[in-house]
Amino acid sequence: MTKRPATDPIELAFAETDKTDAILVIDGKKLHVNKALLSYHSDYFKTLFHSDFKEKSMPEIEIKDTKFEDFAALLSLITVSPIWPNYENAERLLELSDRFLLPSVRCVLEIYLSSSSMNKLEKMRIGDKFKLEKLLKDSLSQYRQNSDFRGIRNTSEFKGLSDSTKLMLFDRLMTNHNI
Repeated sequence: MTKRPATDPIELAFAETDKTDAILVIDGKKLHVNKALLSYHSDYFKTLFHSDFKEKSMPEIEIKDTKFEDFAALLSLITVSPIWPNYENAERLLELSDRFLLPSVRCVLEIYLSSSSMNKLEKMRIGDKFKLEKLLKDSLSQYRQNSDFRGIRNTSEFKGLSDSTKLMLFDRLMTNHNI
């Protein structure tokens, strides 16, 4: 019986090749990765693969407390076969990029969110939460008219914003109306 070629994007992005030298296991599923690539992009993986931890010499390293699809999508953003984010997973990927110390992935996600059609208040909330300056500024710049500010104060997104972001929004209101 011949083996079927992989068609799943995750299988394709993380198949075993002559360039992979480690296996990460998430929820019992395997991702074949390159230690040097991960170490270059992440201090977390640099420490994991090159410090005196038992994982350094293990043939398979288990990653706990994360969903397989999210973790694979996260790591794929530094490979030649990226699995692009979407509205549903972008925020989870930002959380994972912080957890696994992947600043280059944060940049990719910020660009994705900035160019998305996500509503401006949601962009502001995410920009505020993850300290994504470009996303925050882009969302603030979308507040142009009186009607853009109406009712914003009563939303859960607004209530969760930091004081500094609320101040920037207030400044935007004052600047727009020459008060």
